[in-house]
Amino acid sequence: MNGSNPTFDDLGVRDRTPAAIRVDNLIRQLLRIGDPRDPREVAEGLKRLFPKDAGLLASEAEGFAVVPSRMRAMPRAAESMATGAELNQAVADIDRDLVALTTDHRLKGISAELLGWGQAIRSIVADGASAARLALDPRARDRLFGARRQLCDYSRLARLIGALTQTMNQPYRRLAQSLDEVAGLLLVLAGEALAGAGLGGGRFLLSVPASELQARRDAVLLALRTLSGTTEQAYGNDQWPWGLHGLREMLRQIEASGHLDLRALLEEPVIGRLMDELIERASQHNVLGLRALGATADVAVQRLHRLLHLIDDRVQPESPAVTTFLKAIQLFLDAFRSSRSGYRLLFVARAPIAFYGLAGIGGPDAATHRLIELVVQRGRLAELLDCYLGCECCSDDIICQILLDKILYDTDRAIDLYTLGSDPDGAGEPEWRAAAFAALIIQFLNDNPQEGNQGCLAGACFPRLGELVDSLGLIRDRLAFEKLTASGSVVPGDADAQAHRDLMTGELCLQRQADRRLEAVIATLSAGCVPGETVLTAIETLIDRAIARIDAAHGECPEVEITVPHTLESSFDSLNDFSERARSLGLINRRGR
Repeated sequence: MNGSNPTFDDLGVRDRTPAAIRVDNLIRQLLRIGDPRDPREVAEGLKRLFPKDAGLLASEAEGFAVVPSRMRAMPRAAESMATGAELNQAVADIDRDLVALTTDHRLKGISAELLGWGQAIRSIVADGASAARLALDPRARDRLFGARRQLCDYSRLARLIGALTQTMNQPYRRLAQSLDEVAGLLLVLAGEALAGAGLGGGRFLLSVPASELQARRDAVLLALRTLSGTTEQAYGNDQWPWGLHGLREMLRQIEASGHLDLRALLEEPVIGRLMDELIERASQHNVLGLRALGATADVAVQRLHRLLHLIDDRVQPESPAVTTFLKAIQLFLDAFRSSRSGYRLLFVARAPIAFYGLAGIGGPDAATHRLIELVVQRGRLAELLDCYLGCECCSDDIICQILLDKILYDTDRAIDLYTLGSDPDGAGEPEWRAAAFAALIIQFLNDNPQEGNQGCLAGACFPRLGELVDSLGLIRDRLAFEKLTASGSVVPGDADAQAHRDLMTGELCLQRQADRRLEAVIATLSAGCVPGETVLTAIETLIDRAIARIDAAHGECPEVEITVPHTLESSFDSLNDFSERARSLGLINRRGR
């Protein structure tokens, strides 16, 4: 480079051989750097790869005596002092609650099971906390929400077992409160990690890590080599050249369409460079590269989208090599299409006063407003439900407590779905799945009217029933957005009404099947005052009625049965069996007619 102006030779270096490109990508992936030709980035990558040696060299350069690495404290990422203190307190509360349950003489028969709870919960908390501090990484966010889901599962199970165990309801609910607190603080910690990285008004978060982007990029290039016949394996004498035929047809389609610039994408250096530039920004492991990627990705991938649109189903006869190449491109593009998921973590973690200007240029969108209100109402509902069985009532009230705890658990699921949603209007698949819980609340309120002397919301045990009904109503209204009717079903005029009904009923079926799998756990840990089958039947009845309210034509909720395609031999066997049955019925003669 001569000064700041690149020469023709400098610009031509980017058109390199495939071997050089593979070496650069290997260095980029191993050292986690953006530009493998920048010596400063290579040096920084080597320091990250060998931190002990880098520390020794840095100490020696500063004039200090070289000391063993075990005597130096490893640096820790900064986080909010308040959040860190609250998380430590919540984890300590979980330990105390678990000790109280495992050492209680009334639960001596299930102490081994409760010790197992403790081991599992501590492991989940540790994994969730470490993942939350790395929320900028997509896989870490996946681990975070997985840990949060498991903590909420244990929380709900603790409430259920407590309601079924006389005199032990409050100790179990104390454990559930501590688990809820940790689960909520994990979201706050993740949001603070994003805010601390400077991702304020951004809406772009990668849905896959940079290492997986590299693998998807390699799949595209491998499919292109197969398509163009540049692989080391030649066609055999018994093979048809489907790849070369597909490449020729693709070139003809591009020429006929007038989009001649797309022909360059069928050359490995060109399409490889396009993908490498995107991966380079994603591999910088800092928010600046991520924000630059968010501002350029949509423009950069437009050529690939145009190629898919022009070639789709237009190569006849169909070529396996063409289909593989197009599918590999789609897989690479999917990493950028669904990249907004998770940006609402910022709004969960930051104070509402900071939303304008800091957490977003124009403030949160409509769906994020619903999420914030859900978080507030969820805390109020949990506070009310912890006092519902304060007078230790009869079995009917225990069933009511369990159904209400089920709604609290579903509210947590709705919060997770909204947090991972990305549609600004709140009409994406996660928001529609969350809307299923609005139908569940509507069905519960219809089955238990506040008027009269019967039902979960008409008893004299709990003096704050009015507040409880109001809280349920507010959560229902936030989940049942404008595309739902007041009864909880989809608006008839919606063009995608059946698809939305399938999403809602599918989410409720997932909950129904998950509850049925708890039967053995309930039978083992509960005192048996109320049979576990009675509890599960009450939950399933509520879910089934909510499903019928959404889609009257919906059938059962079957378990998933994975099927595999028939082999050639099994297909012939099936055909022979069919022929034999047809002959036995006289439908065809012995000659097959």
